[in-house]
Parts: sequence; structure tokens; C-alpha cells
Amino acid sequence: MSSDPVLKNLSKLPGVEAPLALKDEGPLSKLKRVGRPIRELRKIPTKQLVFYSKNKEPTFTYDIKYKLPVKKHNIVIQVKAVGLNPVDLKIINSYTSNFNSFRGIGREYSGVITHVGSDHAVEWKEGEEVCGIFFHPNGFGTLASSIQIDPSVDSIIRKPKNLSFVTGGSWIYTFGAAYQLLNTVKNLNQSSRVLINGGSSSVGLMLMQILKTYFKVEDIVSIVAGSALDLVKRYGTKLAINYKVNPDIPHVLEVLTATGIYKDFNPEGEPTDTSINSGKFDLVIDCIGGYTLVEESRKFLKSSSEGGKYITLVGDVKYNYSKDIYNDWNGAFVNARSMFGTAWSINYTKFEFNPRDKEFLPVGAEMLENGEIVNVIDSVYEWSSFTKAAKKLKAGAHGKIVLQVEDF
Repeated sequence: MSSDPVLKNLSKLPGVEAPLALKDEGPLSKLKRVGRPIRELRKIPTKQLVFYSKNKEPTFTYDIKYKLPVKKHNIVIQVKAVGLNPVDLKIINSYTSNFNSFRGIGREYSGVITHVGSDHAVEWKEGEEVCGIFFHPNGFGTLASSIQIDPSVDSIIRKPKNLSFVTGGSWIYTFGAAYQLLNTVKNLNQSSRVLINGGSSSVGLMLMQILKTYFKVEDIVSIVAGSALDLVKRYGTKLAINYKVNPDIPHVLEVLTATGIYKDFNPEGEPTDTSINSGKFDLVIDCIGGYTLVEESRKFLKSSSEGGKYITLVGDVKYNYSKDIYNDWNGAFVNARSMFGTAWSINYTKFEFNPRDKEFLPVGAEMLENGEIVNVIDSVYEWSSFTKAAKKLKAGAHGKIVLQVEDF
């Protein structure tokens, strides 16, 4: 019978002895925890920044997982950095109901390949650093720990070796827009005269670099705020006009094209003269929008019969990234737009970037790798600070806004 008083008390039935106490034979007599065998992952977990509507703050979701093995036509990329673009805010603004399912944010990226489908095993390898465009406006976005792409649909290229993930993840949209736009213009050359309204925007800064290095254009004029004068001169502008101290910009441009001289003041308040070749502009590129410049453009832009061209990236109304919605060019002002060319004798067009076009990718990558152009960065945020980054973009950034994606 057990000598343990506790075990004795456990016996409740008459005539039944309590169980014997186990002998303590040292550590070997105790149970040992054995680790569960490692099971092969069947899905790739992800963390993604998503939104439901413009009325709700974006939030993180862990619900999106990619099946393993990946499909033969897919590649999975661990995202490192994402460039924030106006189109991202426009897409968010397009959703006003709080009853939507979630949508992704971000259209360009840089990262590292982690999984390769069999169809791409020769061309792409795990561990390669890449960048690209993942353009699915109503689907997933690039602000994710990992994205799954189809290279036959989604643009991808090896990241130039001299670029960080931050610069590599934010050049494609701006270069693509600038390069595609300029390729719609015939006869650009060293003697061309080009005006950029909003030259300190990310696209404006890329435009002037391509104009200067690729097309060899010398006479580039930019309209910017005073805080960006030195910036645009650094990246290719020959003459920068401060719109904040020149309220009548069309008149300033009329005098400039007639005389070839721009009168201004240096930081010390002394009068200065800057000279360019006189003559009306061959090309005006408007990154700001509105009617003010275009309706007076006959004063400083060659007529359509002379080959002059006015290209807007924004449209008739000045941009407002708090309200502008995606793909709204065919809105209320379509009739007015169609009459611009006839009424004002100018060639007026609205440019739309085609993110599906892949031809510009190797051109841009080579120019960046050779140091012919630079991807100008305004500021960098952690992806958890998306709201701050979006606020900066809405306020008017001088270069790209980039979000860094943490490892997951």
C-alpha cells in the first residue's frame, strides 16, 4: 500500500488501496518534449497594405497567401521599396462606398525574386534583384511583403546595379511617362525650344533630363515655385521662372520668346538677365493643368501649322490629388477639349502613360546605369506611414515619394 498520505486520501472506495507512488529515478524518468517534424509550407504568407474606400484609412491585411509550388507562368518577388504615384491616390479616390472589398495600393516596386515558375526558370533566378510595374487598378498592389507576377503581362527588369532599392523601386513610372510622351513629338533636336510647366514634379524633372541627354535640347524653360529654382537648374533647365513673383506668366513668356531675355533678381536683390534663343516654343508640356496657360499659348507657342505642340499630363482642371479620380479624362470637359486645337490654332493633346508598354524599360535602365539621368527622390517613408507619404504627394513633392517595405 502506498505510504504517500496524499495518494491514500485519493482512495474513496472501501477496500481499495490507493495507487503506489512512482519511484523518482532521476531526470530520465520524466517525460521529454519532442519537436514536431517540420512540414513543408504550402502557401507563402504575406502582409499587404490595402484600402476599402477613400473614406477609410488604409490598413494591413494578412489574408492574401500564394500557393506553393508557384504556377509555371508566375514569379514571386519579395518587395523592398515602392514609388508612390498620383495614380495611386486617384484609384483610392475612385472608391467612395465603404462596402467595397479591399484593393491593393502601389503600381511600381523593387525587390528580390524568391520563387520562379518553370516557364521562367531559364530567364530568371531566385535571389535576383529586380524592379517593375504591377498595374492592376482593381486588384492587388505592390505595397506588400511579396507580390506574384506574370512576366508576360507585368513589366519586370533587373535592377540597375548602381541603384539602391529605394531609387530602383521608384523610377519606372516617371521615366516611362516622360519617355513615352517625348516619343510622341517629332523632330526634337538641339535647336528645339521646350517649356515645362511644373518642372519640379517627378515627371518634370525626368523630362528635362531626357530632353537634355537623349534629345540634346539646350533651351529648356521651367515654371516652378521659388523653392525649386536651383533644383530644376541642376537637372537640365536653362531658365527657371518663379510663378509666385510673376503672376502674369503668359505675358512673361510672350516677352521672353520675343526678346530672348528674362529679367529677374538674384538672392541679393540685384537685377539679372538670362538669355535664350528668341522665338516661340516648339513644345509646351503641362504637368500642372488648368486653363490659364493653354488659353494664352498662342502668344508663346508655335501654331499647329508651324509644328508647335501643347501636351498636358493633367487636363483642363488643375490637379487635385485629394479629389481627382482614375481614368476621368472623358468627363464633363471633353467638348471643350476637342475645340482647343481649332479655336486657338494649336495642337493640344492629353497624354496618358501606358504602363503595359515594356519597350522603354531597357532604355531607362541603361541611362540610369550609365549615369545619364538620375531618379530624383523627394522623401522616403516606412510603409506604415502611408498617410504621411500621401499627404506629402498631395502638397506637391519635388521628386519621388518612396515607401520602404519591411521584411515579413
